[in-house]
Amino acid sequence: MKGGDSYLETAFPSSVDVIIAIGTDVAKDGKGPSPQSKMIALVADRIFRSGNADNILFCGGYEHKGLREYYAMYMSRYGNRETPQGVWFEGESNRTYLNADNTLEIMKNKGWDSAVVVCQQWHARRVRATFKKRWHGSGKKFYVLKAFSPYVKGANSQKRFDNFWRFLFWDTLAFVVSKIKGYC
Repeated sequence: MKGGDSYLETAFPSSVDVIIAIGTDVAKDGKGPSPQSKMIALVADRIFRSGNADNILFCGGYEHKGLREYYAMYMSRYGNRETPQGVWFEGESNRTYLNADNTLEIMKNKGWDSAVVVCQQWHARRVRATFKKRWHGSGKKFYVLKAFSPYVKGANSQKRFDNFWRFLFWDTLAFVVSKIKGYC
C-alpha cells in the first residue's frame, strides 16, 4: 500500500488479523490527538475500512489533560458514535516496549496471528526493533507501516514533538536508551 500520506516500509499480505495504531501524543489543548496521532489513526483506519483486516487496535497510554492517546486517535476517526465491531483499545502502554508487550498479550488472547503496526515515521526504527525482540518466538507476525505526519509548532503537549530536529534528537536518544536497557 502506498499513498500520499503513508509509505509501506515492509510489504504485508493482503489480509492480516489486526491493524495496531500506536499513538504519538495528545494535542496541547487536550481535546484531540496530536497531528502525528491523527495521521496514524487515518492510515490505520484506511487499511481497516479497505477490508485488509477485521480488527483495529488503538494503542497508547500517554495522558494529557485527562485524554489518552488511544482514545484521542479513536475519536478523530469515529467521534461519539457507537464503537464499530472489530475496534479494540489498549490504553496502559506509554512506552514502545509496553506497546509491544501489551499488544502481544492481546494478540494471544484473541487468537490473532498477524498485524500491521502503524506508527509515526520517526518511531518506525524503534518500533520494528522492539516488536522484533519482544515478539520473538511468539509465532506472531508483524509488518510496520510508517504514517507520515507534520510537525506543528505548539500542537503537541510535549515540546519534543514540536519540530523535526527536536523529535529526531529525542527519538534517537530513546532508541539508544531502549537498546542499552534491552527493550529492543
